[in-house]
Amino acid sequence: MTHYKVLFLSLTLLLASFQAFGHEGCTHGQQERTPEILDIDEDFSFSRDADGGRMLSSTSYPQMRIHANYDNLNSAPSSYKAYIQNELAPAVIAYFEGALRVKYPVSGNLVVPTVQTQLCGLNTPQILMGQGVAADYFIFFQSQMAQGQGWIADSYVCFMASGTNRPLISTTNFNRALLVDPEGDVLVHEKNTYLLIHEMTHTFGFTASMFPYFIDEYGNQRKGHIKTATLNGQQATVIDVPPLTNNLRAFFGCSTLAGAYLESSGSSGTAGSLQQKTVLV
Repeated sequence: MTHYKVLFLSLTLLLASFQAFGHEGCTHGQQERTPEILDIDEDFSFSRDADGGRMLSSTSYPQMRIHANYDNLNSAPSSYKAYIQNELAPAVIAYFEGALRVKYPVSGNLVVPTVQTQLCGLNTPQILMGQGVAADYFIFFQSQMAQGQGWIADSYVCFMASGTNRPLISTTNFNRALLVDPEGDVLVHEKNTYLLIHEMTHTFGFTASMFPYFIDEYGNQRKGHIKTATLNGQQATVIDVPPLTNNLRAFFGCSTLAGAYLESSGSSGTAGSLQQKTVLV
């Protein structure tokens, strides 16, 4: 994955768009978590672009390698695991691998220290403590049946890379009561696809627990990019990073736009972690 400035322009728009395709109500089931740091080797050999470090202008960085683990779907019906593992997740992963590049990739394979016996509250796969996997980003998929609850999926970042603070290991937990096996229904599959893109976008860093760790194009931790703005007499949280804010100002024709306004209602995982769908002025 690249620095966050690359992700903001595309991924925040994805979050805003895909809300319209989700189920009614809150999609997130639990509280924001504070990610931990995992000491790994990252490749810092790629030089900055001539224009001062903009990464959207470069195609020289390698595409992001994503490795998914499906072991924790074993408690689900076999048809459900097969759907997630063979149909839903691979297409979404291929989309992100084609769309995102990594300025500072993992050097060689992603390997976890043997003392790290658990990741995201789950047993660490043996391969991660051995030869590792050829990946810059690792995600666990798991599921549970939560009848009568309003959440569809719970996604969060568990570990950040030590050198860049970028999301490294994450998890997405599906509620099988609401994200169902489409059994050939293309419209249900389409809705599930949008939902998983939305969820993985959160695990790439667009979530309240990750905002404080954003870095600039030179690798320095950002300051002052989480702001409070007043609109229509009400205060709102705003994310202000130059690539996103500049493009929003150009799109809306408003040179004084403070940045991207974040959702102000809903539970933790919703409020402050999604873009506000509608802002009346």
